[in-house]
Amino acid sequence: MLDLLSQMKTVDLVIKFVRGDMRRITPYPFQPQKKKNTPKTDLGGIPASTPENEGIPSEYIEQFFEELSDSPDVRPHSVMLLRHGKLIAQGSFKPYSPAYPHMMFSLSKSITGMAVGIAIEEGLLSLDEKIIDIFPEKGVMFRSPRINNITVRHLLNMTSGIKFNEAGSFVEKDWVRAYLLSDCVFEPGSEFSYNSMNSYLLSAIVRKKSGMGLVEYLTPRLFAPLGIEDVDWETCPLGIEKGGWGLFLHIADMAKLGQLYLQGGRWEVEGQMKQLIPEEWIRESTRVQTPPRESGRPVGYGYQVWDFRASDAYQYNGVFGQYVIVLPKHDMVVAITSGSQNLFSDGSTELVEKYFGDDAEKIFDRPLPRNIRALRSLKDRLDSLYAVPETAPKPRKTGLFSAFLQRFFPTKAEKLPLLAAGIDKREYRLGNSYGALLPLILQCVTNNFSGGITRVSFSFEPDLCKITLYDGNDENGILAGLDGVPRRSDVTLNGDVYTVGATAKLTTDEEDRTVMILYLSYMETPCLRVMKFIFYGEKLLIRFYEHPTVEAATKMLFGLVGGSGNNIDKMLIDAISQERMAARVDNIMRPRAKGTVFGKT
Repeated sequence: MLDLLSQMKTVDLVIKFVRGDMRRITPYPFQPQKKKNTPKTDLGGIPASTPENEGIPSEYIEQFFEELSDSPDVRPHSVMLLRHGKLIAQGSFKPYSPAYPHMMFSLSKSITGMAVGIAIEEGLLSLDEKIIDIFPEKGVMFRSPRINNITVRHLLNMTSGIKFNEAGSFVEKDWVRAYLLSDCVFEPGSEFSYNSMNSYLLSAIVRKKSGMGLVEYLTPRLFAPLGIEDVDWETCPLGIEKGGWGLFLHIADMAKLGQLYLQGGRWEVEGQMKQLIPEEWIRESTRVQTPPRESGRPVGYGYQVWDFRASDAYQYNGVFGQYVIVLPKHDMVVAITSGSQNLFSDGSTELVEKYFGDDAEKIFDRPLPRNIRALRSLKDRLDSLYAVPETAPKPRKTGLFSAFLQRFFPTKAEKLPLLAAGIDKREYRLGNSYGALLPLILQCVTNNFSGGITRVSFSFEPDLCKITLYDGNDENGILAGLDGVPRRSDVTLNGDVYTVGATAKLTTDEEDRTVMILYLSYMETPCLRVMKFIFYGEKLLIRFYEHPTVEAATKMLFGLVGGSGNNIDKMLIDAISQERMAARVDNIMRPRAKGTVFGKT
């Protein structure tokens, strides 16, 4: 009965979502957690080398980046390659930068698993300890008999079979109690069923046993020895780290956590090798414990770690393309952040397997001769990566003659674009819409919902546009490069602070209307917000797009709602049909806003 009540709450949540009642979509108030990040100036002490010194031709690495850049389903943000513990290549797709942490999504689970391994080594808990014995204070008396059989091991290898899932976390304040009041769709330990609430419960267990949250517990034991600083991990309404998601890491931090496992849990700290994670735990956690039965995901699962299609290889995996792939055969670690359209596996993993897997063609066990030309070509390639290729600046002419002309006849600064003349210094007031500054995926993941943009103004300079947007109670000025060079700004939305990189293009459409397309990359997340401004007379039309798309977010949401054996698909369909909300669903998935000139800024 209690499980049914939770399901009904979830149905109500989805209906509120479809109605656009975003402000009251969850029963607990929004609490801002996303702070402003100060960019790091180093890569965390990882020693650098050249590909040739570590046995890989620079041309081979460049080919990998070329294919990655050309893969339409990947949308990479940052990539870091380590061999023999040394950095041999790092590329970030502008405006993304290794200086900023990135949202990890389910890759967080692997770090939660590390905390559990350390806690077991310290004698704080055991694999076969039952979760009902850990939380007697929750006072759940009338629970399902199958809940009594769930152990720490079942949480780690995703065999608990629990129904309570990520969607339920939106409608319950006490997630541990809701978990214990739920039911299992099969006997724990008998099947595989991926569910982030298993990882959350591991986080709650570490907190209960150690008296510390994951960040506090892991800082002296893991983060500080690795040189990982100022770790942010989102928490549940009761202040417990989410465990299965919510962690932010720099690309260098991701690579170091992979290298730590490659080294059997050992790391040099102040000149001495220390065992940070038990070697036995690494062997067990990376060994396939339960072959998954769900299609479209990596094959095989250990303890919060996925298998990878190469000899003895494994991966930490996060939705929308966050990966740490460890390849023991070649003594390599590959770390990737992305804004991929695919949820759990995309073309980047196939390319990693192609270039660095068992059949890799050009990976040698000896240093190769220096190749300055190839190394310079690779560097040029890595310096010219753009997340939105269509806005990349045109390459400048090179050569002695061009340099001579530029020195004695420097290019004059471009004047204000002609297309900007009619909209410069104008402000528009918008009607009600679902179009918000924050992409819908981020709104859903962070519970940071918006009432939509109400006003917008434009101001132009040569090669630059400033767009001021009023979203709810927040006013944000965003600088966007018209020359293809992204400009960075900080935006504040209900107290959360995001760093964005922005470019814009001025053009005309088939009706000869002035059009400006704004590409807004949320640099610490997978998300890209695209806003298409169409100007005609005194009026303005805005169309909103995002990558990953709203369809991908909706697919993820309904997958969570209908997953883990919850028989509420029909309830949802019936409820949405009765509400006759097809038009509203379309408005949410493909929002647009209309406005008229309000005045001069």
